[in-house]
Amino acid sequence: MKIEELLKPCPECGSKDKTQHRDFDREFLAYGANGELKCSNCGYIFITRDEAIDIRRAEEKELEEQKNE
Repeated sequence: MKIEELLKPCPECGSKDKTQHRDFDREFLAYGANGELKCSNCGYIFITRDEAIDIRRAEEKELEEQKNE
């Protein structure tokens, strides 16, 4: 997610405070990936957990393709 998107106000309440949830690796708990992103004030969901997983998979695929070139 780009910084511009993080700075946008919530469309429901106008708050700029957001909470980023993390998906931690089961084996290595120190490692985590971005999960759900929602408004800290009203709970509006900007990115669902499934969308975050799709974004991570697309980024991983892109890195693999660059690696194989």
